[in-house]
Amino acid sequence: MTPAHVVVIGGGFAGLRTAVSLADAGIRVTVLEARGSLGGRARSFADPATGEVVDNGQHLFLAGYEATLRFLKRLGTQDRLIFQDRLSVVFVEPGGRVSRLDCPPLPAPWHLAAGVAGLSSLSLADKWKFMRVLKAVSREEDGQTVEEWLTRQGQSEGSRRIFWDPLTIATLNEIPSRASASGLRAVLRVLLKGPWPKARLGMPKVGLSDLYTEAARRIIEENGGEVRVNAPVAGLTLEGSRVRAARLANGSSLEAESVVSALPPQALNRLLPDGVRSSDPAFSNLDRFSSSPIVSVNLWLDRPVTKALFVGLIGTRFQWLFNKEAILKKAGIEARYVALILSAAQAYMDQPNDALAAMALEDLAACFPHLAAVRPIRSQVVRERDATVSLGVGMERFRPSARTRLENFFLAGDWTATGLPATIESAVLSGEECASQVISHLCPATLNRP
Repeated sequence: MTPAHVVVIGGGFAGLRTAVSLADAGIRVTVLEARGSLGGRARSFADPATGEVVDNGQHLFLAGYEATLRFLKRLGTQDRLIFQDRLSVVFVEPGGRVSRLDCPPLPAPWHLAAGVAGLSSLSLADKWKFMRVLKAVSREEDGQTVEEWLTRQGQSEGSRRIFWDPLTIATLNEIPSRASASGLRAVLRVLLKGPWPKARLGMPKVGLSDLYTEAARRIIEENGGEVRVNAPVAGLTLEGSRVRAARLANGSSLEAESVVSALPPQALNRLLPDGVRSSDPAFSNLDRFSSSPIVSVNLWLDRPVTKALFVGLIGTRFQWLFNKEAILKKAGIEARYVALILSAAQAYMDQPNDALAAMALEDLAACFPHLAAVRPIRSQVVRERDATVSLGVGMERFRPSARTRLENFFLAGDWTATGLPATIESAVLSGEECASQVISHLCPATLNRP
């Protein structure tokens, strides 16, 4: 029999996870990516001045990201992630004060409790009250921001500034006064998963695109599929309650038995015919979603900053420092820059590049006194305006499932109903579920079987 044909719109983590799963099931897949390269909002590129590999924004992984690790294992690239031996984060404040979260190899939740107990920047009272949060993680309490929820758990302003706010902004890409507490609880549940080794941080030792995009492309093409870049989709052609074809911006159309959107909600909204938006809750609420940006400033300096792979910055505008020279060296890749990350960067997106680079240097010099006379050799600003979906209070009920009322049109993406905040793990989980729903729809009549 002729294999079924499925079009997947979007070549990021969600789209490529969907496409690889479908290819493994014997389905011919065509991936359409609007940009000139795969990766979507999680990609890397060559710096035009130095040729060094640069990410569009640094991404941290958790060892408890089971769906992501399954995907990378299928791609054969899991060894391109490096993980800590134990959950450990160095924090630096202006003036050079250093504190460390160092979690020993104990069963959950005691590993995290012991790590917080050793955090020198927290008071004894704050360490004791931390246990109230751990006890409340499993309880679902609707309608609260992270800030409101933490206040209810007795967390002081100091503990929020030193620990909870950095964790929230790093994992949810939103400020605590806007982010929904359900997202933070989901992150904490991953950190508290047993066995203990799941509570570790990891990062790619290669460019982010090299972690997954070309390996996914190879599997799709080896199974008779196709990956097209520079192929923006302009709309959908409907036939009754079905999608007959995806219409490309170049005027051509691509017909398929099923179509998957792995686009963010704003981009999906632009594809839909007017009548469809109001007929399906999956589409009628797309206007409710907004995005939260990330600014990355890459600095080439005349001296080293730190030997650590990454450092949390407390009391500064930029929240994280990544030592890309040390990280990429683990894969034999030469790089000589550090990356400073500013998440939930709504207030900074329109600042000039020079101002953002100067701000990054000021934050570095404040936290690392030996950089007071540092000389920048080069700076580069990377803005990702739609880095993640902003999931505020009440948005959980508007996150759609993979299925829609169009019988052969399916959704994937970190913003769909995965039970997780808008992370890479959420994107990959959505791709798994979406592929399962497509296969269920197509089987058994149209699948190619031996």
